[in-house]
Amino acid sequence: MVEERGSLKREVGWFGSFAMGYGDVGADIFIALGVTMLYAGGAAPLAFLIGSIAYVAIALCYGELAPAYPYAGGVQVYSLRAWNTLLSFIAGWALMLDYLLCISLFATASAGYLHFILPQLTALSLDLGLIELNSLGMTSALLVAILLALNYIGIKYSAWLISSVVAFSIAVQSLIFLIGYLTSFDLELFLKQVQKFGSGEILPEVEYVSLFDVHTNNFLYGVTIAMASFIGVESIAQAAEETRSPHRWIPRAAKLAALAVPLSVLLMSVLALGVTEIDTVIDSIENPVAALVNEFKFFGEEMALIVALTAMIMSLASSNTGVIGVSRLTASMGKHSLLPQWLYRVHPKFGTPHRTILLFGGIGLFLTLPGDIPLLASLYNFGALIGYLILLLSVIALRQSERNVYRPWQLRPSFSFRWGGKEFTVPLLVAIGLVTTCGIFALYLMLHPLGRIMGGVWMVVGILGYALYRRRALRSAVIDTSERELVIPAGYRMSLTVFVRPYENPDHVVKTLTSYTDTRFDIKLVSVLETEMAGEVALDSENVARELERIASKLRSKGYVVKYEVRVGDFEESAVEELTSGTADFVVYLVRGFEKASVLKSSAHSSKIHSVLTKFPGRVVLLKKTV
Repeated sequence: MVEERGSLKREVGWFGSFAMGYGDVGADIFIALGVTMLYAGGAAPLAFLIGSIAYVAIALCYGELAPAYPYAGGVQVYSLRAWNTLLSFIAGWALMLDYLLCISLFATASAGYLHFILPQLTALSLDLGLIELNSLGMTSALLVAILLALNYIGIKYSAWLISSVVAFSIAVQSLIFLIGYLTSFDLELFLKQVQKFGSGEILPEVEYVSLFDVHTNNFLYGVTIAMASFIGVESIAQAAEETRSPHRWIPRAAKLAALAVPLSVLLMSVLALGVTEIDTVIDSIENPVAALVNEFKFFGEEMALIVALTAMIMSLASSNTGVIGVSRLTASMGKHSLLPQWLYRVHPKFGTPHRTILLFGGIGLFLTLPGDIPLLASLYNFGALIGYLILLLSVIALRQSERNVYRPWQLRPSFSFRWGGKEFTVPLLVAIGLVTTCGIFALYLMLHPLGRIMGGVWMVVGILGYALYRRRALRSAVIDTSERELVIPAGYRMSLTVFVRPYENPDHVVKTLTSYTDTRFDIKLVSVLETEMAGEVALDSENVARELERIASKLRSKGYVVKYEVRVGDFEESAVEELTSGTADFVVYLVRGFEKASVLKSSAHSSKIHSVLTKFPGRVVLLKKTV
């Protein structure tokens, strides 16, 4: 018996989509500010700037790919379409590690801020005999359990929670910047501290490279830590199947996140250097933003509690996006036979992937129990960087292999080059992001011994398990390209040949075409000058061409790809030629109305239009003019 799997519900709007991306990333600064300054010193803004370059490229890559391939899974789906099942699994398995760590790390951070607000909670403990759970672990586990319940009953409640939290956080951060920069920022102090390039201390967790001095090693380590402030935007893509009008809202959400997150991070790091000494922030490494605000000349102490509350709920929202991400990602991997298909089961009532929520959310809950933030943080970047590298390469690959796929929005500008007899088109920002991300990942492998070992073990175990599952359970190839057909693009580009009567009102033509079509259609405007019409109107090919150019210019300004042509000959022969030569997918003609009398009055070509309609049913489209 085949189990009914159901389908995910589209319940997320544009702000919910943005909030998922911002909610997972926006909380990172509340943890990363102090840690990054510990290593990068006064050069922390530079470290954050390097990470933001990679982040902007990654966010906008999701803005291009997610609406074109609106499936839960993100880069795991894109790499399957672009490459094969093995690379798809590697991308998904790497990001799965980060989502699990995101759940536990930010739930633990949220519990820490909650303890700051309610210090009475620190007295809690539970002795189980062999192990004793501290208050931080118990509180964070309880928070994860609440998040799992919310996600189990429906993403609209989870998305509502994130949206509310993000809106509140943006308001509080705006207040911090307003009061901090207007009342407490000291430019002289900032210029003095920004020159402190990297910490001069020997730190045990850093594997120092003899090529660089201590300050440079610590700064480069700080760059890898700063990158943790930009992990999580893929949550926008993970909820693509549950986003209403993904072709409209996902690009908007990705662009907004690409602007808001770097701006927030850079403003916070610069503010810290201009308000207080670096050591003040480092000494309060578990609550650096609260320590910063406490140094404000006005309202500092009063705002510290509000900041702690904001940090607590933002960290909780970040943990929640980890639950959303890992549950949708593993469900997608089950759907595409990269993990057991048992995982791809949607709850018949709530429309959520409840099995993956409980299974992998439960793992995240278990990881919170020790309450060990340093261990979780040391592993956080590894999987995301692998996934981001595959994402950037997938954009390039799909630009070449899927040229006819409709992309509601795409990265510009691009450059082209030839290699191996093929022409490649690469968005400039993708190339910059690829170089930056490769550099940060290389630094991570060099300077993070624990992350290198544990991340490597995670990947090796996963790949071996995947190969065994494919061979034994499915009896299929480990590397399979045929399954890429499971990922069907939302739409393809199509060609329309629009026959425009000579001297037709350009505004009416533009308004009609933009009312009935969108930019997935490449438009060819054709006006046919027929000799039998010469008695009606003094036809002039140059004047007609100028009118078509006016129409084409207006359509191009709206994002359409348009060309035009003036012909002398027979209308019916021109229409048949367009349809038989493969030049056009459809032929379009504009009429005053759809009643027979309207069609007859609208054109001397009525009998010829009818003839073409009869010969090519389904490929000739009559559009009622919009005046």
